[in-house]
Amino acid sequence: MFEDNVVQFLRHARRYIGYGYDDLDEVALTGALEDTDDESTNGWFSYPLAGTPSLVVHLAQAVGGSVVSIRLEGDVDAILAARFETLFDLL
Repeated sequence: MFEDNVVQFLRHARRYIGYGYDDLDEVALTGALEDTDDESTNGWFSYPLAGTPSLVVHLAQAVGGSVVSIRLEGDVDAILAARFETLFDLL
């Protein structure tokens, strides 16, 4: 997804799991993607979302671009997976 849509994705994701995402989360993400590389196994930024279920969102930029790759880790059921897939399609 484009970098400009990452915050919007996280805001929607937090609603799905009941996590209180706020301005402090956005501050924590400021500049976090600058040194990431989606082609490197160690080049991802990980951010926990402590909801139900708890998730870890892994983010990394494509080198030289404005596209951000996102991986989700956690106990995601079929309904939640469909919601996230819809977000990926829309954003």
